[in-house]
Amino acid sequence: MDDPLDSATLQVLEASLRALETQLSSLLRSTESDAKPTPLKDNASRLSRMDEMHNQSILRANRTVTQNRLLEVRRAIVRIQSEQYGICQDCFNDITIPRLKAYPEATLCILCKDQREKP
Repeated sequence: MDDPLDSATLQVLEASLRALETQLSSLLRSTESDAKPTPLKDNASRLSRMDEMHNQSILRANRTVTQNRLLEVRRAIVRIQSEQYGICQDCFNDITIPRLKAYPEATLCILCKDQREKP
């Protein structure tokens, strides 16, 4: 089992989360106007309209995924501030440092995550 989070590792993980927060926020801002419904052109072919609607649907779905991840990142930052970061929300054991480095917003240890994903 890994050692509990030390101050230096926690600072690195917090910096990683803050950088990810900035990146995700920027991505959402840059795609905001593209996600708004656009008026369909009268002279556009049916296939062009369908293609445009499909592309907007994909963009909106991607934005939803990005918004959800941004929310998870912000919650992780709050957990750092409240000294609850790195603790599995199911079993209350420490989440391993390699897992936190790979997925800094993780709320579950790998064992609990695996249990939740089993059918």
